[in-house]
Amino acid sequence: MSEADAARQQDAVRQGMREIDFVLHSSWRLGKTIVAGWSHEGSRASFCFSEPYTVLGSAEELPRLVRGRRLMDAANFAETCKLLRARPLTMDLPFTVGTAKGEVSPLLIENLVKRYTISATESRAVILFDIVSFSKHSPLEQVAQLSSLEYSINSAAKRLNQAGLRTELARSTVGDGFYVWNRSEGPDADLRSWLALLLILADNALARQKGNAKLVPTLRAAFAVGSHFSYHQVEGTTPRGFEYIVGEVTITLARIIAKALPGQILIGQFQRELGGTAGSIETFGFLARAEQIAAGLSGLDVGHASLLGLRSRTTSPGDKSGPTVYRIGDKHGYTHQAFNARVTVDRENCEPLMLGLASADLAGFTAEPTPYDPKAAFRRPTAG
Repeated sequence: MSEADAARQQDAVRQGMREIDFVLHSSWRLGKTIVAGWSHEGSRASFCFSEPYTVLGSAEELPRLVRGRRLMDAANFAETCKLLRARPLTMDLPFTVGTAKGEVSPLLIENLVKRYTISATESRAVILFDIVSFSKHSPLEQVAQLSSLEYSINSAAKRLNQAGLRTELARSTVGDGFYVWNRSEGPDADLRSWLALLLILADNALARQKGNAKLVPTLRAAFAVGSHFSYHQVEGTTPRGFEYIVGEVTITLARIIAKALPGQILIGQFQRELGGTAGSIETFGFLARAEQIAAGLSGLDVGHASLLGLRSRTTSPGDKSGPTVYRIGDKHGYTHQAFNARVTVDRENCEPLMLGLASADLAGFTAEPTPYDPKAAFRRPTAG
């Protein structure tokens, strides 16, 4: 293919993607309808739009409406349109969609379609950072603290990618902090999210040592694994390019962090499916595996010193033998389980950097300590 032909093909692809976005946006109607599925044949693409409540109400019968890709084969697409009583919207494109040479990958269209969908994720690690006493600071101090936390998040993602651990951290604001998650899915992505949490807190702690304490936030953090829905918030008349999440995992995080003390790290008690026939892993196994992966970060620059190790452990009160999990009740009568985490950051020629709170520092922590029961990792939050 000549350079001129390649340029014409690229122009056709760009024009076609603009046309698809225009059609999707027009049919989306400010969020009145969403894409439930799409299909393609040659240079034609068809889309199934329906009201969000209809799609979500039918998802139990047809899980693919909210799980995985929206790209469907012709038979499944027809079944989806029939179930939702929706008439497919079909358009001609200036290129052929497919996987052969010279064809445009369906993934390009899939990534565009995502902005007009609601998606369910069965299991993902999510972090919640809360800035302590945020409302008591001046507006200048508030924006400085948010900016400092944003930098720590970006810096952690960069360091993990430099170490060969592919990480793309998404976030959504909660006013005085952020929900943070890895856009990639799967057990490995969740482990990298935990390592990101440690690097973010380390960067924050070092910044507080060096800078103005009013401009660098005091944080409390929570980490959990669970299900959620993703959607794209409307801004003006266009869905944003970045998603927001809401669901079981965000509710759990909000509940357990409400009890956390300044500087505390809480990690929810969970069971994480590993996929296939690999079984599952619970919180302690997760932390052990994360520490193994952290060994590969040795030599990473953390505060102008080489990282030697990241060690995570859970704490127990002095009068307790064996692991302790804390029961945290919420205003709705549900109980959530979480561990108090203590992290040691070892750096070359530096004193160990300690993150989180030791057992002796938990005097104001009002959650109820109970002996660890591995079976509880299989249970959802309970009432009463």
